[in-house]
Amino acid sequence: MACLTHVSSREGRVPNITTPQGSVHYEVMGSGPPVILIHGWTQAWNTWRSTFETFRGQYRMYAPDLWGFGESEKDRRESFEVDDFIELIPQFMDELGLMRVPIMGHSMGGTTALGVALKYPERVKKVAVVGSPLDGRSLSFLLKLAGIRQVATLLLMGENQPLLRTFLKLWSPFVSRPKPDLFYNMTVNNAAGFTVESFFNSIASLRRTNLTPYLHQITMPAMGIYGGRDVIVNPNQIELFRRHIPHGVDVFVPEAGHFVMWDAPEAFNRAFRQFMEMEVPEGEPAV
Repeated sequence: MACLTHVSSREGRVPNITTPQGSVHYEVMGSGPPVILIHGWTQAWNTWRSTFETFRGQYRMYAPDLWGFGESEKDRRESFEVDDFIELIPQFMDELGLMRVPIMGHSMGGTTALGVALKYPERVKKVAVVGSPLDGRSLSFLLKLAGIRQVATLLLMGENQPLLRTFLKLWSPFVSRPKPDLFYNMTVNNAAGFTVESFFNSIASLRRTNLTPYLHQITMPAMGIYGGRDVIVNPNQIELFRRHIPHGVDVFVPEAGHFVMWDAPEAFNRAFRQFMEMEVPEGEPAV
């Protein structure tokens, strides 16, 4: 049984959940109906900072750091695969007393969210993905390379990881045209939170993941949000979403890249609000 340790921010510390599989750091903000927000590869809870600030008066938002990222456990774990993250979310919910809530995930976090919805549908009120691979083959070639241990070791070697920083500086303008510095600074800062093992193990497992044969089992309300300029996950994933989850709501933002919430905040915020207002089918519990 996991135990919950929630330390007041007034003490200068952060809330954590301690499980037999490792600690999970998370941030929570706002009041109102709850929602869980899951970050993607190489990122952390702060992917959702602008969402926190925008909707803090309307929703209670929980953003965990996945194992191997941010301030969550990385030293005692050997596995950082999508399947591990799928198991993390129900444990996280159990310790916070969240029985059944909406879940939204970005990139790998969205793949995780769908995995939770498929394996634990009784825990997911509705599900949304943002720039998420439904089929791991849709990842860019560069991300596929990062799933090789030798490449990951090379990128992360040295004090301050100079090769990773150089690569990110060159790639940032393509990842987020409106806010390349935000992507660069966020990823560099978050790099202290992952290891070679969590870096390559997670993206390698994401590359191998293909949810499309199972998506027809998604019966709860669903939303897919994709940017037309995404260079990390092929935007054609929205077509798979439409085909395999026909009752879902799809939102295509032509001018946005992988981080729709950063590149097109107004469009993303409209979609987020629409997602949160989606009605649960009659006869299903609301929470």
